[in-house]
Amino acid sequence: MQDLLQDMVKTYGDKIYRLALRYTGDRGQAEDLTQETFLRAYKNLNRFDQDKDAGPWLFKIATNLCRNWLRDNRETPVESLEGFSQMTASSPENIYFKKESEKELALALDSLPQKYREVILLKHVGEMSYEEICKTLDLQMSLVKNRLYRGRFLLRDLLEKGNV
Repeated sequence: MQDLLQDMVKTYGDKIYRLALRYTGDRGQAEDLTQETFLRAYKNLNRFDQDKDAGPWLFKIATNLCRNWLRDNRETPVESLEGFSQMTASSPENIYFKKESEKELALALDSLPQKYREVILLKHVGEMSYEEICKTLDLQMSLVKNRLYRGRFLLRDLLEKGNV
């Protein structure tokens, strides 16, 4: 059982941390939520069907913890998008523009309704497939695709109009 948990941490630890960081904007809090995710997974390992992929199960735990954290800490601004941007920065100008773009993207994501923000984060930060998102959020495939499409549309609209 412990080997299974170690494999889960090795495979999903970074993705869950990045998801928690995106929700909280705080590295320490993201680490705490990541640890809590794996602590809860360990406590409930006997409920996990080892014939299934652990990703959706772990992300469901992490997403629920993040939702609870958001409910209790709504006023906390989210500023970090560590691991979200694929842009490389080599010069001081690129570093500055990358930071500004990340802040703008973080603000735009934060202004989206939670149902859209969640599927975008699971898809792009959690690097989950549509099927994994369906299992994680207990949603039908058509609803996941719709929310992802609509969320991306709203996000693009916010970024283009600069309404963040």
